[in-house]
Amino acid sequence: NFIASEPNISKVPLCIDSSTFAVIEAGLKCCQGMSIVNSISMTEGEDDFLEKARKIRRYGAAVVVMAFDEVGQATDAETKVRVCTRAYNLLVQKVNFNPNDIIFDPNILTIGSGDRKS
Repeated sequence: NFIASEPNISKVPLCIDSSTFAVIEAGLKCCQGMSIVNSISMTEGEDDFLEKARKIRRYGAAVVVMAFDEVGQATDAETKVRVCTRAYNLLVQKVNFNPNDIIFDPNILTIGSGDRKS
């Protein structure tokens, strides 16, 4: 609420990031103008993904989409393209999301991440 009351701050887009969607939604309710939600994925299935996407669109926010689906994290190029393409099609065709408001995070893993798969 403080940010919304400060004209110099409220003019810039905010990136709202939380692992709890209720926190994201609370943040969206307090923001003026366009925000960016970081992030949603298809980890919990298509219905959950679409429900969150519809709420984000209703608030006029852009969205970061992580390359995760029901199987898990996309780790190879082919799977990343498949998961991101599926998410894009759902957002544009079922939610009527503006393609310019979709940002993809394909989870580029570093060599030193500690993840054996990277």
